[in-house]
Amino acid sequence: MSMKRQGEVLNELAEAIRRMRIPDSPRIQQASVEPYLDADGEAALKALIIVDDSGDEQGWSAEFTHALRRQVNRLAAERHIDEHVYVTLFTREEFEAREDVDESVEGNSTSTIDQTLIRDQQDRP
Repeated sequence: MSMKRQGEVLNELAEAIRRMRIPDSPRIQQASVEPYLDADGEAALKALIIVDDSGDEQGWSAEFTHALRRQVNRLAAERHIDEHVYVTLFTREEFEAREDVDESVEGNSTSTIDQTLIRDQQDRP
């Protein structure tokens, strides 16, 4: 798959995630999907999802997080995406705080992953 087509597919998946509704659960405000290497070095995807709130004082319910993960991977399968989609949830505040931390290590921690992804994409027919 070309880089352009891959970007289009990931954007389509992100849009489908944004439109997704799970009954009695926080509303999804924003979603993005990006290539990812899992702990075994396998190609995967990572969905970063920002929701309205963090649930009760215990956080999001297990029912919500399991349903969300199942539905995200179902949406990927419907789009003929073979990679597993890892889901990370944030509130807006948590996501913005994450961006502050990312800026302090930017450029230092992902070059090996980026190079591996590029090689993997070049090896695919």
